[in-house]
Amino acid sequence: GLDDLVERAGAGPRAGRAGLIVALDSVTDPHNLGAVLRSASAFGADGVVVPERRSAGVTAAVWKVSAGAAARVPVARVPNLVNALGALKKAGYFAVGLDAGGQARIDGLGFADAPLVLVTGSEGLARLTRQTCDVIASIPIDADLESLNAAVATGIALYQIDRLRAAAEPRAVGQAPAVEPRVAADDRS
Repeated sequence: GLDDLVERAGAGPRAGRAGLIVALDSVTDPHNLGAVLRSASAFGADGVVVPERRSAGVTAAVWKVSAGAAARVPVARVPNLVNALGALKKAGYFAVGLDAGGQARIDGLGFADAPLVLVTGSEGLARLTRQTCDVIASIPIDADLESLNAAVATGIALYQIDRLRAAAEPRAVGQAPAVEPRVAADDRS
């Protein structure tokens, strides 16, 4: 369950690393859940939380899409997502909701190195879920596109959190700094 995901954070190969949990709000498509599990595995998430109702369960289709990640990333089914987020917050997690209208950008989270629960919805976040989040973050995309698929948005956000965490890690003496991407002159602000 939920407690197992919290215990898993910082244990074994994750020792010394802040917890990272993904929570899905009303994501009913098994292909989305499978893709989220795959991204969660790729970026070291401790697990995925899904509500018991109005969400995809771990099915054969999820296993296939996850490309084996369903065996490595535990899924906790909870009766109430808002209550689960509240429990994670009491355990020291910051709840970061993903939504196109977010007041923060996912690439500018100043607390990405803290324990996080990343909350993604199928068509945005439900009102109570949104209100429970500590911050609502967005992924900057072209204005011509209204939104991203839940699994795609989750994968991008997990990558960005991983990048921010890597940049915040102290480097050993003599270790080269991480290579920063080159930015075109007109993109600098």
